[in-house]
Amino acid sequence: MIVKDKCSLCKAKIREIVNLGSSPPANNFLSERYKKTISYPLILDFCDSCKGLQLRHCLDKEQLYTNYSYLTPDSSSLNKHYEVLVDFLVSKKFLNQGTNCLEIGSNNGQLLDFLKPKVNSVLGVDPAENVASIANEKGIKTVIDFFSEDLAVKLRSKGGMVDLLIARHMFAHNPDPDHMFKGIDLLLKKKGIILIENAYAFDTFKKGEFDQIYHEHMFYFSVQNMKNYLNSHGYDLNEIIYSYIHGGSMVFIGSRKGEYPISKEIQLKIHNEEEELRGGKLFHQFKQKIENTKEKTLQEIQSDINKGKKVCAYGAPAKAFTMFSVLELNHEKINFCVDTTETKIGKTFPLFNIPIISEEEMQQQVCDTFLVNAWNYKSEILEKSNTLFKSKTKLIFPLPDFEIVYT
Repeated sequence: MIVKDKCSLCKAKIREIVNLGSSPPANNFLSERYKKTISYPLILDFCDSCKGLQLRHCLDKEQLYTNYSYLTPDSSSLNKHYEVLVDFLVSKKFLNQGTNCLEIGSNNGQLLDFLKPKVNSVLGVDPAENVASIANEKGIKTVIDFFSEDLAVKLRSKGGMVDLLIARHMFAHNPDPDHMFKGIDLLLKKKGIILIENAYAFDTFKKGEFDQIYHEHMFYFSVQNMKNYLNSHGYDLNEIIYSYIHGGSMVFIGSRKGEYPISKEIQLKIHNEEEELRGGKLFHQFKQKIENTKEKTLQEIQSDINKGKKVCAYGAPAKAFTMFSVLELNHEKINFCVDTTETKIGKTFPLFNIPIISEEEMQQQVCDTFLVNAWNYKSEILEKSNTLFKSKTKLIFPLPDFEIVYT
């Protein structure tokens, strides 16, 4: 584990923004219940110099990603998001039938499978053998390794350079982005495009999405922070695309300095961010929102338990680890958690000892109230709620705005 005492992006001083206590590493589910596990601090620091946000305690990448339980879902909202990205890239002439594309952290190859008929070639890189093998089995060639400068040298010698390099929801998952960026620079053609997508820092804080803070998310990027970072490595930030996916994400599109025009929208967004940061209200309101969400959610859960009702959870995403930690929930209050991901079903949340079951098994059980951890898929959950849940089941959506829905 690395404990940081300065900004990893610009090496300046940092200061604490919020302390969420401690949590087991996200996505590290156990095969047996009540097994002893270690929790690690969740402290977020801010850099006044480059406006960067980072976790103070960063776990080793082998501990987080070697055997990974997250699989990119085949969801309508994600597929729509992919369509928007491709249409935008085509409109800017960043992507065509001759494009050679590489994705870092490609998981089960969902995005590359979508891109494959639209480009010349696709290649994935992912360190988790269990999920990368799924991509390889469906014809999406995936190198099973951590992306690094050394790997970039090998890939360049074997297959040449690429026109489009994608890093969706993984660039912030590395304690040393500089090391990764050296590899990116080696593989990208002179006029190549880099597409980085992450949870948008200002949405995370304005909406009080505290469960976005977990050990895989080592950095939280704003437009200003990403622009500063790319500029320091000889790159421009050319375009940004906002998406509601995953509770609010920002797509950053960059290239080597001077190769492409820079959108005027970028400076406007940076101006708005500066206004939001002025006076420190953003982080104060964030902490206030955490307390409000915690109070409302626990009040509903405890009230139902007192009435003899059975409370469960729906969704076992990485963010559920932080939700359970902050709300101090365990198997004594949450009977089980329901998920659709095969790699999670039959396993248990460490420390909280909450078992994970399938939707099919859930329908054989009695449950009156569900805490919805996968709140970012709210519309899709509600679409199937009448067939999935029993009549008059209570669904608690804790974020981004606390809401109770009855089926």
